[in-house]
Amino acid sequence: MKSRERVINAIEEKNLDRIPLDIWASYPFLMKLLKYFGYKEGEVHPHLDRKGIMDKIYKKLGIDLRTIMVEPPNDFKKKAIFDPRFHFPWGLMVDVDVLKDEWGVIRELNVTKTQSRIISYPLKNKELEEYDFPDPFAEGRFETARRMIKLWREYAIIGYPGGDPFFSQLWYLIGFSEAIRKMYTNPNFIRRLFDKMLWFFTEVSKQLIEIGADIIMIADDVGGQRGMLISPKLWRVHIKPYLSTLIKELKKRGAYIMYHSDGFIEPIIPDLIEIGVDILNPIQPECMDPVEIKRKYGDKLVLHGTISIQKTLPYGNIEDVENEVKNRILMCGYDGKLIISPSNQVLVDTKVENLLIMYEVAKKYGTFPLKI
Repeated sequence: MKSRERVINAIEEKNLDRIPLDIWASYPFLMKLLKYFGYKEGEVHPHLDRKGIMDKIYKKLGIDLRTIMVEPPNDFKKKAIFDPRFHFPWGLMVDVDVLKDEWGVIRELNVTKTQSRIISYPLKNKELEEYDFPDPFAEGRFETARRMIKLWREYAIIGYPGGDPFFSQLWYLIGFSEAIRKMYTNPNFIRRLFDKMLWFFTEVSKQLIEIGADIIMIADDVGGQRGMLISPKLWRVHIKPYLSTLIKELKKRGAYIMYHSDGFIEPIIPDLIEIGVDILNPIQPECMDPVEIKRKYGDKLVLHGTISIQKTLPYGNIEDVENEVKNRILMCGYDGKLIISPSNQVLVDTKVENLLIMYEVAKKYGTFPLKI
């Protein structure tokens, strides 16, 4: 069975040969993975790989999905640099280790030089009319996507729309505290800003679908380690109507919807099902119990992720990884509605051997009929 068919069958609850597999890894870990497979530093760039080496590694691991992304337009990229350690890798260099992305958000690398944090918000204390919104039809946004999709016909394609609608992109623009404050004190501002976001993310996502994306990933972190970052009530008032409209437009065009949020978001899972989410990612086991989420919602959702990046992959031994993967297959994958993957970006502290055994065990025991 080809990878694309395997993933779609998992969503549609059709016959499967095995549980689909995916990967999610940070740039420093990918460099570590390349070194493990014998490549020297600088020989291969995991995100700008013109030789297809990363693709060969992913194929060896059994990864069934590939991702295409909306990029900044050509005019921006001509002046920008590409640094995958930043949340959005294309950016104008403002200072050493400081980049400004297409939205005007300025990020700085952390002390370990592995991740970035926001240090300037372009819309903070400004009127919406003062801000120039990105153009979804700008030239160059889909050049890489079109090139890559020609090479990935056999895989299920995730399309990422170049931002994180709606809550995350809101606070990227105006700051976290200001985002919460305005939700209470200036809902008109929130509506006007979300109207513009909805237009941008709808239009770029429609183009991703036209290119060939099977799944659109909507990434919007609204969960923390033990609770939601905003109240479910506030989310339902401000976020849910826009998310619902976006999903409806994309599903009309035949796309499946994958929703990503870090952390604990169980209070809004029924809402996500109601508005049409097909795949929920990443089900971090330290925040939500994958088995319990499967029991409550697994007949309506494909679970994506579930393998711990906070404990098992970085700190567990081979047996720990084997046991966790077998547990997920047995308790969450019995009906095929599971895509096994790390439960967020694999960080540099993870042992390569642990990641590899995760895929080996999933391929060995995730075949149907299940052998566990």
